[in-house]
Amino acid sequence: MKLQPLRIEAGWLVNYNQFYEVDPAPGYEHYFEGSSLLILHNNSRLKLIDVQWRPEKDLGGEYQVEVLNFLENFNTQTNEFDIVPNWENPFLAFSTKSRINLVNKLEELMRILPVYEDPRITVKRGLVDELSEAYRLELLEKGISTTLVQEILKKGNPAIQNHLLDLQELPREIILMFKEKGTNKKVRNKAIQKLKS
Repeated sequence: MKLQPLRIEAGWLVNYNQFYEVDPAPGYEHYFEGSSLLILHNNSRLKLIDVQWRPEKDLGGEYQVEVLNFLENFNTQTNEFDIVPNWENPFLAFSTKSRINLVNKLEELMRILPVYEDPRITVKRGLVDELSEAYRLELLEKGISTTLVQEILKKGNPAIQNHLLDLQELPREIILMFKEKGTNKKVRNKAIQKLKS
Protein backbone atom coordinates (compact mmCIF):
# COMPACT_ATOMS: atom_id res chain seq x y z
CA MET A 1 0.00 0.00 0.00
CA LYS A 2 1.05 3.58 -0.68
CA LEU A 3 0.96 6.49 1.72
CA GLN A 4 -2.11 8.67 1.35
CA PRO A 5 -1.45 11.54 -1.09
CA LEU A 6 -1.90 14.86 0.69
CA ARG A 7 -1.33 18.42 -0.51
CA ILE A 8 1.01 19.87 2.10
CA GLU A 9 0.70 23.66 2.27
CA ALA A 10 3.77 25.89 2.52
CA GLY A 11 5.14 26.07 6.05
CA TRP A 12 3.78 22.69 7.14
CA LEU A 13 6.18 19.88 8.00
CA VAL A 14 5.46 16.16 8.28
CA ASN A 15 6.81 14.85 11.59
CA TYR A 16 5.42 11.35 11.25
CA ASN A 17 3.44 9.57 8.54
CA GLN A 18 1.82 6.15 8.66
CA PHE A 19 -1.39 7.37 7.00
CA TYR A 20 -1.96 4.96 4.13
CA GLU A 21 -4.27 5.09 1.15
CA VAL A 22 -6.38 2.27 2.53
CA ASP A 23 -9.84 2.05 4.05
CA PRO A 24 -10.68 -0.18 7.02
CA ALA A 25 -11.30 -3.73 5.84
CA PRO A 26 -10.59 -7.21 7.20
CA GLY A 27 -6.92 -8.03 6.82
CA TYR A 28 -5.85 -4.37 6.91
CA GLU A 29 -6.11 -3.81 10.67
CA HIS A 30 -2.34 -3.27 10.96
CA TYR A 31 -2.72 0.00 8.99
CA PHE A 32 -4.82 1.38 11.84
CA GLU A 33 -2.56 0.89 14.84
CA GLY A 34 -0.10 3.02 16.76
CA SER A 35 -0.56 6.17 18.79
CA SER A 36 -0.59 8.41 15.71
CA LEU A 37 -1.00 7.89 11.99
CA LEU A 38 0.06 11.37 10.93
CA ILE A 39 1.62 14.35 12.69
CA LEU A 40 2.03 17.71 10.94
CA HIS A 41 3.30 20.96 12.40
CA ASN A 42 3.79 24.55 11.33
CA ASN A 43 6.41 26.65 13.15
CA SER A 44 5.16 30.01 11.93
CA ARG A 45 1.57 29.27 13.02
CA LEU A 46 2.61 27.37 16.17
CA LYS A 47 0.12 24.63 15.27
CA LEU A 48 0.32 20.84 15.33
CA ILE A 49 -2.14 18.40 13.72
CA ASP A 50 -2.30 14.88 15.15
CA VAL A 51 -4.29 12.16 13.34
CA GLN A 52 -5.11 8.91 15.14
CA TRP A 53 -7.36 5.90 14.57
CA ARG A 54 -9.41 4.95 17.61
CA PRO A 55 -9.83 2.33 18.87
CA GLU A 56 -6.60 0.97 17.43
CA LYS A 57 -7.00 -1.90 14.94
CA ASP A 58 -10.80 -1.72 15.30
CA LEU A 59 -12.30 -1.61 11.81
CA GLY A 60 -15.40 0.03 13.29
CA GLY A 61 -13.31 2.89 14.67
CA GLU A 62 -12.76 6.36 13.30
CA TYR A 63 -10.09 8.91 12.53
CA GLN A 64 -9.65 11.34 15.40
CA VAL A 65 -7.91 14.62 14.77
CA GLU A 66 -6.62 17.16 17.24
CA VAL A 67 -5.25 20.54 16.28
CA LEU A 68 -3.02 21.87 19.02
CA ASN A 69 -1.35 25.17 19.70
CA PHE A 70 2.24 24.76 20.78
CA LEU A 71 5.05 26.72 22.32
CA GLU A 72 8.65 26.58 21.23
CA ASN A 73 11.53 26.36 23.67
CA PHE A 74 15.05 26.84 22.41
CA ASN A 75 17.22 23.89 23.41
CA THR A 76 20.77 25.12 23.97
CA GLN A 77 22.18 21.58 23.83
CA THR A 78 20.81 20.79 20.37
CA ASN A 79 20.52 24.37 19.07
CA GLU A 80 17.01 23.51 17.94
CA PHE A 81 13.50 24.38 19.04
CA ASP A 82 11.58 21.87 21.12
CA ILE A 83 7.85 21.84 20.50
CA VAL A 84 5.57 21.78 23.55
CA PRO A 85 1.99 21.06 22.38
CA ASN A 86 -0.94 22.00 24.58
CA TRP A 87 -2.60 18.56 24.73
CA GLU A 88 -4.93 19.62 27.57
CA ASN A 89 -6.65 22.33 25.51
CA PRO A 90 -6.94 21.36 21.85
CA PHE A 91 -7.61 24.26 19.50
CA LEU A 92 -9.88 21.98 17.45
CA ALA A 93 -10.93 18.33 17.56
CA PHE A 94 -13.03 16.31 15.16
CA SER A 95 -13.55 12.76 14.01
CA THR A 96 -14.64 11.04 10.82
CA LYS A 97 -14.89 7.52 9.47
CA SER A 98 -14.12 8.68 5.93
CA ARG A 99 -10.51 8.81 4.74
CA ILE A 100 -11.50 11.12 1.86
CA ASN A 101 -13.31 13.52 4.22
CA LEU A 102 -10.25 13.49 6.44
CA VAL A 103 -7.93 14.34 3.54
CA ASN A 104 -10.18 17.23 2.48
CA LYS A 105 -10.38 18.54 6.05
CA LEU A 106 -6.62 18.30 6.60
CA GLU A 107 -5.90 20.17 3.37
CA GLU A 108 -8.41 22.85 4.36
CA LEU A 109 -6.97 23.19 7.87
CA MET A 110 -3.45 23.65 6.55
CA ARG A 111 -4.75 26.61 4.53
CA ILE A 112 -6.95 28.33 7.11
CA LEU A 113 -5.63 27.67 10.62
CA PRO A 114 -4.78 30.97 12.32
CA VAL A 115 -1.45 31.81 13.88
CA TYR A 116 -1.15 31.16 17.60
CA GLU A 117 0.61 33.98 19.44
CA ASP A 118 2.99 32.83 22.16
CA PRO A 119 1.68 34.65 25.26
CA ARG A 120 4.99 34.40 27.11
CA ILE A 121 7.44 37.27 27.43
CA THR A 122 10.42 36.22 25.35
CA VAL A 123 13.85 37.65 24.64
CA LYS A 124 13.71 36.08 21.19
CA ARG A 125 11.94 33.16 19.57
CA GLY A 126 11.72 30.25 22.00
CA LEU A 127 13.79 31.94 24.71
CA VAL A 128 11.72 33.12 27.68
CA ASP A 129 12.73 36.18 29.70
CA GLU A 130 12.27 34.46 33.06
CA LEU A 131 11.91 37.60 35.18
CA SER A 132 9.49 39.43 32.89
CA GLU A 133 7.50 36.23 32.35
CA ALA A 134 7.23 35.84 36.13
CA TYR A 135 5.84 39.38 36.26
CA ARG A 136 3.29 38.52 33.54
CA LEU A 137 2.16 35.43 35.44
CA GLU A 138 1.88 37.42 38.66
CA LEU A 139 -0.27 39.98 36.85
CA LEU A 140 -2.54 37.16 35.69
CA GLU A 141 -2.80 35.57 39.11
CA LYS A 142 -2.91 38.58 41.43
CA GLY A 143 -3.67 41.60 39.29
CA ILE A 144 -2.00 44.99 39.36
CA SER A 145 -0.27 46.20 42.50
CA THR A 146 1.93 49.24 43.07
CA THR A 147 4.80 47.01 44.17
CA LEU A 148 4.58 44.89 41.03
CA VAL A 149 4.39 47.96 38.78
CA GLN A 150 7.50 49.40 40.44
CA GLU A 151 9.35 46.10 39.94
CA ILE A 152 8.31 46.01 36.28
CA LEU A 153 9.54 49.57 35.83
CA LYS A 154 12.89 48.77 37.47
CA LYS A 155 13.66 45.32 36.07
CA GLY A 156 11.09 44.39 33.43
CA ASN A 157 11.91 44.36 29.75
CA PRO A 158 9.98 46.55 27.27
CA ALA A 159 7.67 43.65 26.33
CA ILE A 160 6.25 43.28 29.86
CA GLN A 161 5.95 47.05 30.15
CA ASN A 162 3.99 47.16 26.89
CA HIS A 163 1.90 44.23 28.09
CA LEU A 164 1.00 46.10 31.26
CA LEU A 165 0.10 49.23 29.29
CA ASP A 166 -2.25 47.11 27.15
CA LEU A 167 -4.40 46.27 30.17
CA GLN A 168 -7.79 47.95 30.04
CA GLU A 169 -8.42 49.16 33.59
CA LEU A 170 -5.06 50.79 34.21
CA PRO A 171 -5.16 53.68 36.71
CA ARG A 172 -3.94 57.04 35.42
CA GLU A 173 -1.19 57.28 38.06
CA ILE A 174 0.36 54.03 36.79
CA ILE A 175 0.27 55.25 33.20
CA LEU A 176 2.02 58.43 34.35
CA MET A 177 4.74 56.30 35.95
CA PHE A 178 5.37 54.61 32.58
CA LYS A 179 5.37 57.98 30.82
CA GLU A 180 8.21 59.09 33.08
CA LYS A 181 10.13 55.87 33.75
CA GLY A 182 9.36 53.50 30.86
CA THR A 183 12.32 51.41 29.70
CA ASN A 184 12.47 52.96 26.25
CA LYS A 185 10.94 55.67 24.10
CA LYS A 186 8.38 53.28 22.60
CA VAL A 187 7.02 52.44 26.07
CA ARG A 188 6.97 56.10 27.11
CA ASN A 189 5.19 57.09 23.87
CA LYS A 190 2.63 54.34 24.38
CA ALA A 191 1.92 55.70 27.85
CA ILE A 192 1.52 59.21 26.42
CA GLN A 193 -0.94 57.90 23.81
CA LYS A 194 -2.89 56.04 26.47
CA LEU A 195 -3.14 59.20 28.55
CA LYS A 196 -4.55 61.06 25.54
CA SER A 197 -7.20 58.45 24.77
